[in-house]
Amino acid sequence: MQRRRFRAALGLALAAALMAAGGCGSSDAGGSGGKTVLTEWDYFGYSPASDSAMKLLISKFELSHPNVTIQRTTIGFADFRTKLLQAAATGSYPDIAAIDNSDVSAFANQGVLTDVSDKMQSWPELKNYFDAVVQSVKVGPRFYGVPFRNNTTALWYDKDLLTQAGIAGPPTTWEELRDDARKLTTDKHAGFCFAAAPTEEGTFTFLPFLWQAGGDINTIDQHPTVDALNFVNTLVNVDKSAPKSVLQWGQSDVGEQFGSGLCAMMVDGPWVLGSVQSAKFAWDVAPWPAGPKGTASPLGGEVWTIGKNTEHADAAWDAVSWLADPADNPKEINESLGNIPNRTNTVDDPAANWNPIVKTFAAQMATAHPRGIYGDKYTQISQAIWTMEQAVLAGTKNATDAAADGSKQIKALVGG
Repeated sequence: MQRRRFRAALGLALAAALMAAGGCGSSDAGGSGGKTVLTEWDYFGYSPASDSAMKLLISKFELSHPNVTIQRTTIGFADFRTKLLQAAATGSYPDIAAIDNSDVSAFANQGVLTDVSDKMQSWPELKNYFDAVVQSVKVGPRFYGVPFRNNTTALWYDKDLLTQAGIAGPPTTWEELRDDARKLTTDKHAGFCFAAAPTEEGTFTFLPFLWQAGGDINTIDQHPTVDALNFVNTLVNVDKSAPKSVLQWGQSDVGEQFGSGLCAMMVDGPWVLGSVQSAKFAWDVAPWPAGPKGTASPLGGEVWTIGKNTEHADAAWDAVSWLADPADNPKEINESLGNIPNRTNTVDDPAANWNPIVKTFAAQMATAHPRGIYGDKYTQISQAIWTMEQAVLAGTKNATDAAADGSKQIKALVGG
């Protein structure tokens, strides 16, 4: 998803650990000495901590695989997808790349990813993944990647403000969310905040409302979509418990508002922890409040993929399966990358529980939905969804008309 913010001190600690481990790469990076050189692309250079974590992880791999060197290239998050698409078009997709899980279908359908179905189906770890995580690396029945980092969103709340308002605990339903948000709204702070920017971050936040109402992409013009749109519109334009500013806010903006005490509750991911840790109030996290059809959340994160033209398919598989294994990720790496356990057998692993918030997010993973299942047009589908929500919250369309228009755009993309 978006750029993750974590403590700079952790980056320094990881850098020190990296130096102790012997650094990333080797003098044989050009392929001399009989070493296999794997080219690798990622966007984890977005912060010193995440960059150091990836360097340390790669260094650990190289130390345990002395005949393989990983030649890493970092690209800015905003440019990563475009540059990778350009590389795919010219046949220069790297040996391995960590891509957003929503992009698996797009790259697989371009024919630039190695089909790793045989490897995955015989891999003992496959059975341990949450179902949504498994689906995120598949296109139809075939596997085109290995899950790496995963995350999702949950409800964050200001415990002090809830207590002052006489609210015993976080809301568990939409009705309670609306009621509590009204009670918590004052001239000093909003009751509830969420990202509704005209970007994938807006879509990422709206999709759980859609799913919880019983809707989905193929039924976007039906009443569950209208119900979801009306609910968020009620929060913003009827109750005014969510500020109109949500139309411009991404997830980091929402995290900063909450951490500053300007929002009593928010839905967001673990990547905003850095904005919340220094808050001058007691806070906690809870599962998403359930809609008419239960609770749901979006599946974020990255997938390790192997380029189809690689000359080192076996070495690439060894690398991605090793890099994806939580057993090889110390607590510092999990924390700096914001990893939430994506396997049932790691939920209680001390190294995976780098912060008390992890258990709530891990529990929410059980109801997470992958976005990649919507196919290689997901980027355009996402635009249709956030455009629909923006129109309603801005007051230019009612929910019924916005859903109908959104459905037309989406049907033109996927057929039907």
